[in-house]
Amino acid sequence: MSWFGWRVIWLQEYRDRGKMSVQEDLVERMYSSVILGEDLGQVFEPLAASYQDVLFGVQVQCYTNNDYYYLSFLNTEDSFAEDMEVGGASNPFPAIAERVPFQSVIYSERYIPPAEIMRSEFYEQVLSKHNTFDRSRGFLLHRQGGDAAIVAWTMPDDFVGKEDQFLCDTLEQIRPHFQNAFSLALQLKQRENAKTSDAYWLERIPSAALVLDHGLHVSAANAEAENLFKSRRSILVDCRGELSTRHYNQRKLLEDAATRVRLGQKTIGPLALKGDLVPSTFVVMTPIQSLERTPAYLNCFSPTDDAILVIVIDPYSLPAASHEVLQGCMGVSKREAELVQNLVVGLSVRETAEKMQISYNTARNHLARVTEKVSLGSQSELIRFASDLAARMPRSF
Repeated sequence: MSWFGWRVIWLQEYRDRGKMSVQEDLVERMYSSVILGEDLGQVFEPLAASYQDVLFGVQVQCYTNNDYYYLSFLNTEDSFAEDMEVGGASNPFPAIAERVPFQSVIYSERYIPPAEIMRSEFYEQVLSKHNTFDRSRGFLLHRQGGDAAIVAWTMPDDFVGKEDQFLCDTLEQIRPHFQNAFSLALQLKQRENAKTSDAYWLERIPSAALVLDHGLHVSAANAEAENLFKSRRSILVDCRGELSTRHYNQRKLLEDAATRVRLGQKTIGPLALKGDLVPSTFVVMTPIQSLERTPAYLNCFSPTDDAILVIVIDPYSLPAASHEVLQGCMGVSKREAELVQNLVVGLSVRETAEKMQISYNTARNHLARVTEKVSLGSQSELIRFASDLAARMPRSF
């Protein structure tokens, strides 16, 4: 699912506090595990506890020959890991990782029929010993060369209906956050063996990131943060150069958090800055001096006593490929590429027409020509395709 689709679902589900609390708890756990260097597999314990018939796993592996670098499982016996060591080489699921779009949830039955899974050697040697597992759901955290990090839920054949649908919806909504957090962890890991400036490594962080030198005063910020400040949607820099928001209660929350970080020298967050009928913006604050003791941020910045690293995860910060990428990959004109960009970041066709200063009918005609050029059947498929292009164009180092 595209970032646009995730945003729409989140807006629709926002009024359901019970569901949102589950999703926000998972996102908070994910970012906390990245910041604190904790075991990624334990992030999903609350969700796994709600679906005890579903096998949960985090796998980092070479999907071309099924070599496993890291395995973590929940909702199964200890013997499952042993069975994987023995029979994992015949596992048919990892091969899917090479074919699936990075920007969508994996539904294994779209690639391998459940009946074929149940006839496989892997089913006989591993799955059948623990349940009647015949299909999997999940998403990629990272893919590079023949290696991939995958989060997967493997379901028994009788796991159907509303429970299945709610779990799938949850995966759709948390996927972009988890991919972003994993990217953040990789960037921070890479800096351990490099010596360079603070500004350089701020730019390597995929989310909006900034440094507070005292109070809420911003001393440095990366390009993602600068763009976020310009949008003035959720968080901004005021005339005094201080981090602020449009709501007093949210600013007070930031002030209190910064004070507690400095006093306790401990990470706080992710804090959810909740808005009215919009997705929460998450903020993590970490004392830079204490980063010397953490595995991910070791010597990332030249610390001062009061300096705080702030990472902001804004649901509206959606990936968009450049005009040149869209024109080259899709064979469209510059104006058609501009229309696609606007749709990817969440604007409607009518809003896009107003922004481009063209009529609604002209915008519809542009859309029709683009979908015809790339042989896609709908606007949602076009948005997913364009979002996937953005995800496949990594930042240069």
